[in-house]
Parts: sequence; C-alpha cells; structure tokens
Amino acid sequence: MRVAIVGGPGIGKSTLVRQLGDLYRNGSYGEGEQGVWDPQVLADIEAGHNPVGVTAYFARLYDANYRHAATHDEPGAVVLIEGAQITLEAHIAEYPPETHAALRGVVTMGADWSPDCTIVLTSGTDTIEKHIRMRRRPHEEVERMVARFRLIDAEFRRLAPRYPGAVVVERDGMEFHTREGLLAVAQAAGLPPFPEIAYEQLD
Repeated sequence: MRVAIVGGPGIGKSTLVRQLGDLYRNGSYGEGEQGVWDPQVLADIEAGHNPVGVTAYFARLYDANYRHAATHDEPGAVVLIEGAQITLEAHIAEYPPETHAALRGVVTMGADWSPDCTIVLTSGTDTIEKHIRMRRRPHEEVERMVARFRLIDAEFRRLAPRYPGAVVVERDGMEFHTREGLLAVAQAAGLPPFPEIAYEQLD
C-alpha cells in the first residue's frame, strides 16, 4: 500500500512521512529540502524563476521515489511517500497564468503514480506560522512562507475531491511527534494497523 503525504509548505509533511514510516517499519520517501535539492532549485523557487523547470525537477524526484517504492509495496505493507500528482497541480497557483498551460503538461508526469491513499494535510495559518518560526531556516522569510501556504493550501482543498483516495486531514492541534497524533492521522486515512513491537518489563 503506497500512501502519499501532501500539503502546503511548513505543514509537517516531512515529519509525518518519517514518523509514520518508522511506525509501519516499511520505508518512507521524503522529497528532501535545502541540502538534498540542486542548489539552483531553491534559488529559483525563492525568486519565482523557471516555474516549468522547477516543477519538472520535482516531478522527476517524485517519479524516482514512486518507482523505488513500488519495489517495497508488498502485501500488508504501508510505504509512505512525500508528494504526489496533486502536489504538482496545487503549486501551479504560485506562478503567472502564462505559464499554466506548460505546467499542466508537466503535471501529467504524475498520472501513473496512483497512490492507494493520499493524505492531504491542511491547517490554519496560525499553526503554520508557529511551525515555520520554530524551524528557523535562514532561507525562509516567515511572512512570505505564510502567504505561500495560504495560496497552496486553498488549492489542495479545492483539488482533493478530484483525486481518488484523497483524505483531507486537519492538523491544527495535532502533533506528529506523539503517538496520539500519529494514530489520529492513521485512523482518519483508514490505514491498516501497524506492527507493534512488544515491550516487556524484565526487572
């Protein structure tokens, strides 16, 4: 079972992918960030340059993850992947209208990924602002990131009903570093039980 985690910038996708991947013990695929991406990609995102090239870069990154994840998608397994076709489509809203036709062409690169479930994380901007401030990344200007989030979050909410298997999860008041938060997401998405590791009192 391949489960995609998507949502606007700063909502906690990477954390949730890692935590659920550890919980289900079958692998997780993040999209990476500053230290993983080609350095020019981050500069172009910040400057709003090369939208088609940026989108195609992420499409290729996601495609590599989905191809590798398919080799771990065994019966009863849950594989977590950050990003999906809806991600590429939601980010179109960031770019000038004259680029949208070309961007929609890039979005078609994700037509074959077909995750079994897509968890669409959404949230109020107060939560996002708090998390962006907490992570203190030097390349992120908080007000701009919050504005980006509002725009992209609205697109995810609008697009989710068009994608089979998409489940919208409101993350306000939910922490992904706690068992309660992870169980709440798994329940909302209808994920199967995870393999619990037994703990014994031996003293």
